[in-house]
Amino acid sequence: MNKRFSILAALLLMMTLAANAQIISDRTNGKITLGGDLFTDINTGDKYENFDLRAINVGSDIYLTYNLQMGESKHTVSLGAGMTFHNYYIKGSYLSCDGMYADTLFFTDANNLKKSKINLNYFDIPIELNFRIADKFKIAVGFKFSVLMTSKSKVRGTFDGVSQKAKYFNINNTEKNVYAVTLRLAYKALNIFAQYQVNNSFKKGLGPEVIPFSVGIGLRAF
Repeated sequence: MNKRFSILAALLLMMTLAANAQIISDRTNGKITLGGDLFTDINTGDKYENFDLRAINVGSDIYLTYNLQMGESKHTVSLGAGMTFHNYYIKGSYLSCDGMYADTLFFTDANNLKKSKINLNYFDIPIELNFRIADKFKIAVGFKFSVLMTSKSKVRGTFDGVSQKAKYFNINNTEKNVYAVTLRLAYKALNIFAQYQVNNSFKKGLGPEVIPFSVGIGLRAF
């Protein structure tokens, strides 16, 4: 129920965002764009001991760009800033306090886990080339440079017969900078979003290999 509520709340937030984004775009003559995406992460990295992600790992992002017209065309170059929030749900194991501060990260097998996840949040600098087609369609290809803002691990389950939950901050061995290529296929305000992160979220050999391929939907002013 909580997962369904969270997804519904995110969709309602995106609808509100789209309405406000159109107002901002109209008032700035299309030079400012506000947008957001709701996506799932698929890990393309190699396997790591006791670390296995579930199929659906819901994340989100929000961004603001300044758009420069390409000559006399309706195409634009966009540069901006934003934030991305990744949630990686782990199956059958968890990252304990000892595990996350070790020289090499390790995960502990456990039964009766209700939730085990890693949350990584980034500040983004995106750049995009936007090609408008027939005033209804848009293709956008881009690149995103991201700086890690916060990292944390959450676990909730039954340990020694007692229901417990814990949250730990500042995971060891995270990469401070990550890079990604992006693609959007849009019909008016609605777009299909894809992103491939080209480097690992953790330092090589010192933690799991998390290289997310993200796919989802987004809304922004057209």
